[in-house]
Amino acid sequence: MKEASPLFALSKFLLIQGLLPTSASSTDEIKMGTTILATRYKGGVVVGADTRTSVSGYVSNRYAAKLTFVLDREIDEFVTPTFLSREEEVGENGTEDVKSKSSKLSLVNLPISEASTCVICRSGSAADTQHLASVVRVELVSRQLLYRLRSTVSNVAALLRNLLTNEQELSASLICAGYDHELRRGVIYSIAPGGAVFEEKLWAAGGSGSSYILGHLDSKCTKDENGTNLLEKELDSEEDAIDFVWKAISLAMDRDGSSGGFIRMYVINRYGRKFISRLPSSSRSEGSESKHEKSPVQLKNFAPAKQNVVFFDNASVQASQ
Repeated sequence: MKEASPLFALSKFLLIQGLLPTSASSTDEIKMGTTILATRYKGGVVVGADTRTSVSGYVSNRYAAKLTFVLDREIDEFVTPTFLSREEEVGENGTEDVKSKSSKLSLVNLPISEASTCVICRSGSAADTQHLASVVRVELVSRQLLYRLRSTVSNVAALLRNLLTNEQELSASLICAGYDHELRRGVIYSIAPGGAVFEEKLWAAGGSGSSYILGHLDSKCTKDENGTNLLEKELDSEEDAIDFVWKAISLAMDRDGSSGGFIRMYVINRYGRKFISRLPSSSRSEGSESKHEKSPVQLKNFAPAKQNVVFFDNASVQASQ
């Protein structure tokens, strides 16, 4: 019997130990190098994200939607269950008989009341996060159809935690935000890849671009007289929250190569959602525009005021050599 070569034995050993990749396609997964951000204000929350999706260094989509709604007040009002009601009559023998002739179909509508609006801000693997959002949406609609219960933002966060805990191989870092009709305020949950859920009092940021703007976000927190951050106090108005999200994501897009495109934002309150899209406000582009208006600055003792430029043709160059 022919013995295996030492190179084959070494490759087999490294493969068993997990030191060699099993397939080359495993590194080509579509990742969303992303900047996602959510902040609270007195009436609800404002969420925002960029629109770039990349595969390694290649930009595969410049207009990707990274904000997925799983609870929508305007749509969930039309999700109504149908129940079969039968008229029961007591027979001569004292038992309850159900007469098929008197069977009727009746549509039992859910009462129109305040409902929650919830969005999932997705970062990580595009396939994994899309799978999670679609599973959550199906589960919430089924819950409303079967049990006539309207879900809340807290229910969505708990469901995402269970899914990520049971499927550890998923690559997803999420922000679950929206208006909770039971708590009657805006709620923000940050969900780690392992399934840990944390409620954020003021803002939550995620994605590859978030590390570039953490200092900026901390500097915008309201401070008391001693200089400590008041994380319990949200922003006052909707306009302040929109500007806060817009400027922060714009700064992240300036430095993060995986974040780009334009900025999608949603304002979520007790009345539903409102869509806003803006181009990034680049500080570098603003500086370049102001340079054209100002006169150039000349440095002393750095360069002569006049330079005598002498042009040589090819013949003079060859003669000098």
